[in-house]
Amino acid sequence: MSIALQRFSNLIADIHTAGIEPDRWDGVVRQLTDTFDAMHGFLVIADPARGDVEVNSAGAITATEVHSQLAAVAARMRWLPVGACATGEELFEYGNGGSGRAVRANGLANSFIARLTGDLPSSWLSLTMADHRAVTDQPGGPVLLRVLVPHLRSALHTRAKLVTMARERAFALAALAKAHHGVMIVTADTALVFANAAAERIARECDGLTVDSFGHVRAGSARLQDQLRQLIDEAAGSASGGGNVAVARPSGKRSLILRISPLDTHSGNGQWPGAALVVITDPDHEPTPDPGVLHELYGLTEAEVSVALGVLRGDGLPAVAAQLSVSVFTARTHLQHIFAKTKTHRQAELVRLLSTTAISAQ
Repeated sequence: MSIALQRFSNLIADIHTAGIEPDRWDGVVRQLTDTFDAMHGFLVIADPARGDVEVNSAGAITATEVHSQLAAVAARMRWLPVGACATGEELFEYGNGGSGRAVRANGLANSFIARLTGDLPSSWLSLTMADHRAVTDQPGGPVLLRVLVPHLRSALHTRAKLVTMARERAFALAALAKAHHGVMIVTADTALVFANAAAERIARECDGLTVDSFGHVRAGSARLQDQLRQLIDEAAGSASGGGNVAVARPSGKRSLILRISPLDTHSGNGQWPGAALVVITDPDHEPTPDPGVLHELYGLTEAEVSVALGVLRGDGLPAVAAQLSVSVFTARTHLQHIFAKTKTHRQAELVRLLSTTAISAQ
């Protein structure tokens, strides 16, 4: 078995391209099947984290045949060393006490098989020859397959890293989407790179802080914009830069509080060499703890929950008592019970705890 140098180079290039463009794997399997003049072939790409596999196939093979062969090989793949190549008969001898009968029963006789990854389930390649082309009569087949295996393994390693990165990104974005505070990532010149849902809401309101048509973060006044840009520039250029700024709002609502911090971009291959993290607190959009959560966490009764929420709003005990149609003495008694259950001693401590609880329970 021989292959022209240009064809071999193209095949290697396509294998590595498939590592970063998964939709190319079917084409690679077709090329491998044609190169070995095989009747059919398939590449099994395992996802150990999920415990499942993706199958890319070519040639005259049905879905039913693929399923039966997957089950047959999966039971014996652990016997084949990672990166090793074998014939179907050899593989089944490893896991079948030297008998090759199961090979013929599952259609894997006359096949070249290579194990590509060490996890279980494993990734592997199978190329099955036509009956008139016995693998034992093709000494060049195993040689060529052994040359291709390192490239296949490298491409699958790249694919696995990209899958892991995509999952980590998805989890991170999901977590940021749940965050109560606004979170932005901006470059040194205030260009917006990322904004979570809370930050997008604040920007859409155009009340003190917005994103202009060029994608740059803007504060309400020229003075605040200069201050914001200076803090972002300092944070983007130094691990100790950054600071805080209060952004006044034309609506008369309380000012937005922005915390600007340095952001390590080296793990992102320096795509944004100067970037800063902007965390936005909207004092008029602070959450209120759910009554059910207060009961679950601290065992507060319905009346105690009402008193606690009144204290959090800053209503004062007389107002809270009036709202509940009880005496101030009764409201104070409820408050003492709340202190005991929450292990706080003053109203200021209780307010801090309730505010933290509200954010944590979002």
